[in-house]
Amino acid sequence: MSAPPNIEVFNIVAAKVLVKLYEAFPTPTNIDPTVLGIGVLLEEKYAEGSPQYQHLLTAADATIRFLIDEGFVRVSDGPQYLEVRGFQSLVLTSKGFALLQKTPESVDSSVDRRSYFERLKSVTAAGARLAATEAIGPLVARMLGAV
Repeated sequence: MSAPPNIEVFNIVAAKVLVKLYEAFPTPTNIDPTVLGIGVLLEEKYAEGSPQYQHLLTAADATIRFLIDEGFVRVSDGPQYLEVRGFQSLVLTSKGFALLQKTPESVDSSVDRRSYFERLKSVTAAGARLAATEAIGPLVARMLGAV
């Protein structure tokens, strides 16, 4: 069963934001949600008017705000949001950084033993909608619930 369109879009955007901030850590990074959303639209090839397309119009901004509110990301200094340029000086919190380095625990040795970051990076690099719904969704949900 596939995730609802809003959750599918949230998962993709959250994964991309977390990967970008982890790769830049500890340097603060600016993220323009409009540019991020357009990038996801192009990579995932969502049709104009599709439910995912409609959600992406506001989801990138809302997803970043959610990650800030939940304590995974913080604004390091200055204004949090500039209308023209998006979010300024974002950096992972110690909670977000530690989470991405964490390897999921499992008694099953056949389970993927890579860190959350390594797994998110490989799935987001694939850029395939199938990968998003089958891999990113459960991974983001498990990761955010692991704290």
